[in-house]
Amino acid sequence: MPGRSLSVAHVASEMTPLVKVGGLADVVAALAGEQARRGHRVLVALPRYRTLEIPAGWTTHEIGGTRVPWGLGQEPARFTVAEDPASELRVLLVEHAGERRFFDRPGVYDDPVTREGWPDNAERYLFFARAAVEGLKGFGERFDVVHAHDQQAAWVPCFVRTHDADEPAFGGLATVFTIHNLGYQGIVDPWILSVAGFSRELFFPQSPFEYWGRVNFMKIGLVFADLVSTVSPTYAREIQSNAELGFGLEGVLRRRTGDVRGILNGIDESLWNPETDPFLDAHFSREALEGKRANRRALSLACGFPLDPDWPIVGMVSRLVEQKGLELVEAAEHELCDLPARFVVLGVGQPRWQDLFRRLAFERPWQWWFGTSHDEPLAHRIEAGSDLFLMPSRYEPCGLNQMYSLRYGTVPVVRGTGGLADTVHEFDPVSREGNGFVFTSFSADDMVMALRRALAVHGEPALWCALQRNGMRQDFSWRVSADGYDHLYEEALERVATGRIPSLRTVRDTF
Repeated sequence: MPGRSLSVAHVASEMTPLVKVGGLADVVAALAGEQARRGHRVLVALPRYRTLEIPAGWTTHEIGGTRVPWGLGQEPARFTVAEDPASELRVLLVEHAGERRFFDRPGVYDDPVTREGWPDNAERYLFFARAAVEGLKGFGERFDVVHAHDQQAAWVPCFVRTHDADEPAFGGLATVFTIHNLGYQGIVDPWILSVAGFSRELFFPQSPFEYWGRVNFMKIGLVFADLVSTVSPTYAREIQSNAELGFGLEGVLRRRTGDVRGILNGIDESLWNPETDPFLDAHFSREALEGKRANRRALSLACGFPLDPDWPIVGMVSRLVEQKGLELVEAAEHELCDLPARFVVLGVGQPRWQDLFRRLAFERPWQWWFGTSHDEPLAHRIEAGSDLFLMPSRYEPCGLNQMYSLRYGTVPVVRGTGGLADTVHEFDPVSREGNGFVFTSFSADDMVMALRRALAVHGEPALWCALQRNGMRQDFSWRVSADGYDHLYEEALERVATGRIPSLRTVRDTF
């Protein structure tokens, strides 16, 4: 538990249950909720997307607007506060009231028609960051920490330490920047600097604003934040030492290595609990696993699988993008089809992977099922009804589904990278230690071998039960993770108190 109560403002592009595209939404919601439970005053700033939904029971009230500096002019912003009376969690909804209405359109990051990112995403999220800072300045509350998440909020630490460095409302404020996925950086041409209010004189090789002749939002967050965190200890090491996983920013991270922390994400146990989950056909626990078999049967029937032979089910719930290692599934298609197993895949993403799974489900409906939607209830039913959960990721900063799987007695089969390596450990049938099956090299053959090891253990009921209970015994709650952020905030505040803060001059000299 924290030594004192802090006032914390998170700035993020998504948060469950208001708007969700991926795991970022779950992490922001769970972390903010746990912090509110332990006595911190918590505010989350979000864009007010057209698709954002206010949950039942929440209250909202308008708090006015302001003019946001925008190049040589200004753009209007409006603010609404949404509150959850049950948790005392507050959300500052940031609306663009200008002619282009940056967030009043379908989708979140992508155009639903083209499935490509909106071409003005750089301006959209630059405006969001600048408007969020203006909203926090005028909120009427002094914040101890501003915590920015991923490239969509990366300008926030920069504005706090440059344009608003002398702002009384930010006196003593510490900034933290968290990398959730370094593969998405927000790279744009240098014209964006003038819109952000910076002279082109600051754009030169290796300056804090320059990245191979362009501007990189992620880099700006990395160099201007007081402290940097990412979402697992292994990923924190990988992005500094591995050029492939550092995506060109490994040198920047190495220069800040003493300021980078790896804090493993947690999961929201109130939402992901097999004993109370409202989406399940039957509840179960580590001591009473009978309900899991009922969920497995219900999933088989829902997918149209024959009940004879009674093959184990391998689940996948994922964004369908290259990061997730789907090329291994593609390369091992014939070997996977030869396994005595069935596959249930739920995900939305790139046409190549959607076409792959759609074809497999069409050609082999007794063995493959594919659904393409953001379907939260079905995701819960897949976690509960599957025997195995496959995550062959090329890289995985943390991953949440392997932790959901462990909690639901579903055994993960993963590539040993990032947070997957921190949470899943190879099961030893002799000692009965371990909680899953791991392959290290990015290889289709190794993935298939890991699945075969898993299926062999599945054929031994006593071993399988021990393996399931090993995973269900582990604590991946946000209580543990939030302790790490409490310590991170205190360390950042101590640095600010002693004057060790980034500025335009110090980051220019360092980078």
